[in-house]
Amino acid sequence: EILFYVLIAVVLGCGVIYPLVGVFFSPIFSLERLHNVDGSARQKWCKRLVKNLLENVELTDDEKEEVKGFLRFEDETDDKLIEFFDRKISPEIDKEIYDTAKKIFIITAVSQNSLYDMLGMASANFSLIKRITEICGFRPNNVQVFKLYIRVLSMTLLAGNLEDMNIEELIPMATEGALGKALGIVAASATQGAVNALTTLRMAAITKNYLLNADVSQTRRELRKKSYAEAFGIMRSILKQEIGRAHV
Repeated sequence: EILFYVLIAVVLGCGVIYPLVGVFFSPIFSLERLHNVDGSARQKWCKRLVKNLLENVELTDDEKEEVKGFLRFEDETDDKLIEFFDRKISPEIDKEIYDTAKKIFIITAVSQNSLYDMLGMASANFSLIKRITEICGFRPNNVQVFKLYIRVLSMTLLAGNLEDMNIEELIPMATEGALGKALGIVAASATQGAVNALTTLRMAAITKNYLLNADVSQTRRELRKKSYAEAFGIMRSILKQEIGRAHV
């Protein structure tokens, strides 16, 4: 029994508290801000984005020179960096999101313990937020971070919340997909795992939007609709995938 509580303490410490606090060590920024700053401030953040690309993304020698060359532009520097940053960073983030959602689906679909599910989701979601900020090299502002944390906690404590989810579409996705069949899980468990994974995908879409949404013309409603579409698209891909098959 003591080992059980020790295990819970380790999970909470390493999987929740550490990533939760670790996010705040990254500088506050969003690509959107490049449209709202000028002069030395814009140049400062352009240099930071170049440094982040060179350190966190696998680039060819030609791409490295291309990125460095963007700093020689004047009015077009921010636009060129935003396009390149989004094109090269987004796949890295998407891979982390995909892998995390897949793990949550498998763990919570197979597990029949609500406590393990709750701890697993909290650890995975907080760690994913931290990893996304590490890949980007910056984090959302404090208000947005706290909103994310509240959302993660609410989704964790109310795992299976079906708000705005088409559960009728989710059931066949979960039970008839290649992954669900390979795991040999029943409809209820498969659907629960899919719902949990989908909530993680929604949270990740919000985090990614806070950081990479440089298109200030999009409304909150449009972004919300886009995030749901992206989440369902990734969920379908996960459920169709065979176990052990690498995501491309």
